Amino acid sequence: MKNFIIKSTFLTIIVFVLGAVAYSTVLKQFFLMILPVLLIFFFVVTNLVHAYLLRIAGKSSARFTSQYMATSFMKMFFYLAVAIIYAVINKEEARIFLINFLLLYVVYTTFEVIEFSKVVRQINK
Repeated sequence: MKNFIIKSTFLTIIVFVLGAVAYSTVLKQFFLMILPVLLIFFFVVTNLVHAYLLRIAGKSSARFTSQYMATSFMKMFFYLAVAIIYAVINKEEARIFLINFLLLYVVYTTFEVIEFSKVVRQINK
């Protein structure tokens, strides 16, 4: 878990720096104050989900598979609920927020899947 937190922190710093550069230059008119909070949100949720998945990874493979799928579904549903609620409350910012939300979802989910598949491969050796 320590290794994952270090890597996810590094990923978050990279995304923050790239976002800061992009939103202070080319995309200045599209900056929303919620975007840094959104980045922290994805960082925290990704680390919490990964910690839970590591806890269940050592259990039986049949049970692990169903728990992994359920966790992935709940995480995706939670993300969807957050995105919809924000978009409904802040209709004027919805498009920019949802584009950023989708980009962060893809980045953090890809990272999580790659890192977790490494762990599963080590457990199955």
